[in-house]
Amino acid sequence: MKKLLSVVCCVALTVTMLTACGSGSGENAGNVSGSNYPKMTIVCAGLDRADTAKAHDLEIFMNLVTKKSGGQITFKKYWNASLGKAPTNLDIIRNGIADVGTVCTLYTPSQLPLSQITYCVPFAPDDPTLAAQLMYEVAKKHPEFYREYEKNNVVNVAWKGNEPYKLYSKKPITSIDQLKGTKITMGGVYYIPWFQSIGTVPVTAAASELYQTVKTGVAKGSFVYDSIFCDFKLYEVMKYDYRISLGARNCDTICFNKDRWDSFDKNTQKLMRDCATEAMNEFQDWQDKEMVGWEKEMKTNGVKFTDITTSDKRKFAKKALDYNDTLESWIKDANAAGYNGKQIMSDYLKGGEKLGYKWSFDTSKYIIDK
Repeated sequence: MKKLLSVVCCVALTVTMLTACGSGSGENAGNVSGSNYPKMTIVCAGLDRADTAKAHDLEIFMNLVTKKSGGQITFKKYWNASLGKAPTNLDIIRNGIADVGTVCTLYTPSQLPLSQITYCVPFAPDDPTLAAQLMYEVAKKHPEFYREYEKNNVVNVAWKGNEPYKLYSKKPITSIDQLKGTKITMGGVYYIPWFQSIGTVPVTAAASELYQTVKTGVAKGSFVYDSIFCDFKLYEVMKYDYRISLGARNCDTICFNKDRWDSFDKNTQKLMRDCATEAMNEFQDWQDKEMVGWEKEMKTNGVKFTDITTSDKRKFAKKALDYNDTLESWIKDANAAGYNGKQIMSDYLKGGEKLGYKWSFDTSKYIIDK
């Protein structure tokens, strides 16, 4: 985690700190107290219930800000997408309905095309900390990752490495061949074609709907996180976990409304960035421990585990990219948005290798040798 912290701090230093004088509206323009921070209340939009893993990084962040500001900065919290539907949270923050909150990049392929790189590469690192470190590294080399947020009137202050998705089912799965014709709940621009390449039938369902969707037979399984599996007690309707190892992703970011951010003085901006960095490091350590706990909870409730074989992993990756080369699709989308998609993808893949990760497919066609 110390290495990740140093990377995060380096990235924070490369991001331009804006110099507004704190003349915003509402409670933002309060007088500076002895704590050296203005008194203010910040509206926060969370996507999930406050007691879920998906909300924990945001909770840590807010608690740190309040503590380190000497109680001067507090938050009005709106959990469980109560300010609007979860897929619209970028718009909610951009339009100033909330000042800060979680932006899940899974919902924003057209608005944040560069951030989709975390989804388009099959069998990425399963380690969430490594996934986060890889994103920080590529964003450090390509600051346009941050600029695309600013184009949407938000400021990204932190990337989160989310736990890897697993495939849970009512019946045991030991091979990808068994997934042909099987209805599985899932989402994502890239996940769906990958599974379609092996004959899986995608079914759409929100996390809160998964239990009934599987219980009633609309789907035979779900491609989701361990945390969601346990939070919603899905082990009551699915007893098998196929650890398919498609990779951990950087789904969630902490973002501020840019107008509100610009109204903060430099000292307050630094506090926010420092707390975001600390929160994500604390969250990653917490998540690592929770992942062990979730597995224990599943075992206690009768869930049995099977790991995908190396040969199936390679077979799946080849089928997926032959069916729909999602890396090339991402490169084209990035190019269309005015970025150098080929160079960024090359740096992303080489960055993973530099961090010690071995990809499950031939990367040579995507690598620019320099």
